[in-house]
Amino acid sequence: MRRTNRLLTKEAIFRYCEDRIDWMLLYQGMMVLAANQVWWTWEVEDVFRKVKKGEKQAMKLYAKKMHQQIDDLVTRIAVPLSKNDRKKYNTVLIIDVHARDIVDTFAQEFEWESQLRFYWDREPDELNVRQCTGTFSYGYEYMGLNGRLVITPLTDRIYLTLTQKQPRIWPKHWACYV
Repeated sequence: MRRTNRLLTKEAIFRYCEDRIDWMLLYQGMMVLAANQVWWTWEVEDVFRKVKKGEKQAMKLYAKKMHQQIDDLVTRIAVPLSKNDRKKYNTVLIIDVHARDIVDTFAQEFEWESQLRFYWDREPDELNVRQCTGTFSYGYEYMGLNGRLVITPLTDRIYLTLTQKQPRIWPKHWACYV
């Protein structure tokens, strides 16, 4: 099961595209959530690279893109959907709103380092989760779409506390909150 989940997650990451609304329908929720987080991590770090090179509007343009992605999700949620697809879109929407809030309030680099960041590392060809000094293998345990109510600053502080304990594999019971 883990091998299959890993393969499908990797495929979802590498097939992510600009039309992510339709892309989300191609994969199970956990693959969509992981791939979406990998790409958000890459896009934010790309914005930092652009800002460092002197593109002063890069963060503002990315924030505008994020707001549009949220608008697109809200529009799609308004049409008839299967129960599972609606749950998938709602879950991504909650994560996107949290991600947008983070980008809108970046004050310093530590704010970024303290966030959960998802990376597909080419060596060792694996999905890893990082936060501050902690790095974890994703684990690929099936988690389904458990639903989320809200992500708060307290949630972020709890993740930060837990990730500094350095377990080797991202614990399954944490995955339902990511």
